[in-house]
Amino acid sequence: MQLDDTSPLLICLDLEAGSEQLLAYAAHHVRRCQQTVRVLHVSRAELDAARSDALQQQIRKLLDRVFPDISPPAIDIEVGLAEDRIVEVAQRCQADPVLLGRRRRATVERIYVGSTTSAVLSLATRPVLVVPVDPSRT
Repeated sequence: MQLDDTSPLLICLDLEAGSEQLLAYAAHHVRRCQQTVRVLHVSRAELDAARSDALQQQIRKLLDRVFPDISPPAIDIEVGLAEDRIVEVAQRCQADPVLLGRRRRATVERIYVGSTTSAVLSLATRPVLVVPVDPSRT
């Protein structure tokens, strides 16, 4: 499948439960819209080369399973606060849209942990698409 070189779909993966569902939605979107793809993973902690390579391989394995007919997307691994890095990368690559997953969380967890998705929605200058994912499904 040949994809267009316009603004990419930026898929933000945290590699937690539900990530494969988010990728499945992204694959459907990409096929329908003929859009290029970038994948972003943000780590809070600095990564050595071995850990960065392991993350790249883990993401590539997921992508190969869900996107077998789409050229390999670019993968960005960034370090920092997730919402800041997502907004920066989205602006830099002119993403349209930024694709984020939203998991249901207990009230206490939402209050004390917060939500990267909510923060990105309030900070983003690029279009954002939020997809509900169910972490109990694999």
